[in-house]
Order: sequence, then structure tokens, then C-alpha cells
Amino acid sequence: MAEHTPAPTPSRAIYGFFLYLLFQTLFILYVLWAFIPTDLLERFGLSYLPDKYFALFVPILVLVAVTLFAFLIYPALSLAMMPDMDDPSTVTDRFAIVRCRYKYPDRTVCGQKIDQPYEHSWAVKAFCSKHSIRVTTASDLRGSVRISNYCDCPEEEHCLLRKEPGHLAKLRTKQMVPAVADLNLAEVSRVLYRKRM
Repeated sequence: MAEHTPAPTPSRAIYGFFLYLLFQTLFILYVLWAFIPTDLLERFGLSYLPDKYFALFVPILVLVAVTLFAFLIYPALSLAMMPDMDDPSTVTDRFAIVRCRYKYPDRTVCGQKIDQPYEHSWAVKAFCSKHSIRVTTASDLRGSVRISNYCDCPEEEHCLLRKEPGHLAKLRTKQMVPAVADLNLAEVSRVLYRKRM
């Protein structure tokens, strides 16, 4: 069975050339009909042709239809196919550059570019790999939180991990605060913009 392909074939070339000649001929006949006076056409026995009014009416009708499609119907179809307003894909995409929001003790922000910020879902990662808190999968028994074992304190004497090397082990035994969930934009809008009596 032949595969469907847009590549040129001999039959397509023949059909294409025939259609080209047909439409060229029809256009020439249309222009002759539009510009030759009616009484001259009737002398040749062509009294059954439509009124010359249609020589202007049909092109104007086509232009109005194209304009309506271009400015009303096509944008309406595009809006109908858009995601909902609370869909995160309307706000950002996978090409967005996301920066780390970790703040050092001196209030400066890390600002390092986060690689693959939408790795597991549409929820964006807030911190780079150096500052991230990675939540273990649900298959883990306690669903605990692992914290990277590093110290990036700007002042050496204030580094908690250097003073107390067992600090992270103590954190792992405690019940950690669950990860923050993203808010539904529709629910936020409903609360913020509801009608007040």
C-alpha cells in the first residue's frame, strides 16, 4: 500500500497543471464578462449570462467572508483552544529562565539559573540543586525530607553544620513541615474578587 506523502508525483503534477490552466481560463473569462458591455455580448448570442452586478458582488462577498474569518472566527477558535485561565501553561513554559530564590544570611539572593525547573510537573522548583530540599517519593516509609549536607555560610564562624555536624541527623528524626502546595488561581480570584455587599 502506498504511503501518504506530500512529495510531488506524476499524477499530482498532471492534476496541478490542469487546475492551473482551468483557473487561468476561468479568470480570463470572468474579466472578459465583467468588462465587455452587455449589448455586445448579446450580439454574440450570450444573453443567458448573469447580471454584471455579480461581477462586483461575488468578490466583495468573498472579501467580507475572509475578513470575518480573519478578525472574528479565527481568533475565537484560537481563544476556544487556549488552556483555562488558571492553567500554569498560560503563565510560563519550559523555556522560561528560573532563578534560585535562596537568600543568604546577608540578604543577597543566590540567583543561579535552575536547570530543568519543571522536571516532574508544571510546579516550578524554587531553589537550585545546591539549595534544594528534596522530598522523597511516596514509596518511602515515612515520606521524610532529605536535606543536602553542605554549608554555604558566608562567615565561617556562624556555620551551624561546622559547629554541630550531627544537626542534619537531628532534623531527620523530627517531623518536618510538609511542602507548600501551589494555590489554584481560580480559587484565589474567587476569594479576592468576589462581589462585596
